[in-house]
Amino acid sequence: MAPRVSASFPLDAVEDGAPGFGGLQQPDLEGAHRTALSFEVIPPRHDADEAKVAALLETLESYRPDYIAVTSSRRSGWLEGTTKFIELISRTTSMRPLAHLACTAGTRQELADDINRLVDAGVRGLLALRGDLPEGVRGLPETHLQHADELVRLIRGLEAGQAERFAAGSLAVGVACYPNGHVESANFDEDLDVLLAKQRVGANFAITQLFFDAGDYLKFAAQARLAGVKIPLIPGIMPVTSAARLKRMGQLSGLDVPESVVGRLEAARTPEEEKEIGMQLTAKLAQTVLAGGARSLHIYTHNSADVTRDLLDRIGIAPRV
Repeated sequence: MAPRVSASFPLDAVEDGAPGFGGLQQPDLEGAHRTALSFEVIPPRHDADEAKVAALLETLESYRPDYIAVTSSRRSGWLEGTTKFIELISRTTSMRPLAHLACTAGTRQELADDINRLVDAGVRGLLALRGDLPEGVRGLPETHLQHADELVRLIRGLEAGQAERFAAGSLAVGVACYPNGHVESANFDEDLDVLLAKQRVGANFAITQLFFDAGDYLKFAAQARLAGVKIPLIPGIMPVTSAARLKRMGQLSGLDVPESVVGRLEAARTPEEEKEIGMQLTAKLAQTVLAGGARSLHIYTHNSADVTRDLLDRIGIAPRV
């Protein structure tokens, strides 16, 4: 488990001895406090070095993650690249794959077909997303599901109609949540209402969008609990290796990156120093949310085994082989 460190920010909403904000309070049983760990990976390009892909999966598997999430996007042919990578993960590792699925990927019928195809490929979990709209587009076609809660409802409906495939079990369904607010939300209350709607229709857990201040996550989680959110709220952590990447990811996410963070990175005299500063900041962020009560981490790996290993070493999480 990651070492506990003292938080260095004001947080009036969190009281000493409060249950972990990553999920519901659990009985004090042996092993109950292990930090839950998961990774996000991107389907490799068709010409990717097979040895590097194998080394990435070997590194991630050494941590025995609770699951490994595979993204889908227009760049990877939506389900084409995602399915192939999941089939590789299922065939060559013991990791449990979870697939991203977005409303933007197709019509309701196409998404239903995609869900069954992913289950055939070995998936037993899905991350249901609305997805980013193309630039200049204000909404999805009428033939598409409009929001992630509708996609969660579709997944649960398909699951109920073919329960025999899951041996009396169920699919794990995750959704996204936004500690700093969704770019399209009118206010924070709307973000909570959307998260509660996803919970009502069957979401099991939520993974956060990027955040740059541990206090933002902890305040969000505390307020969500007060509003009635019971599902785990898993902090998503992106290793910071350069100011350029950080600003790019902030732009893609619709987030303002704190100038204090960018300034520290841009003041570095070499790329190596810039990366070192970024990794120190990322490790501190992860350690602080764990110290504040989170019991899980979801690492956005960007398919870099070395960076992921470096970050987990700094946090204090060792391979578990």
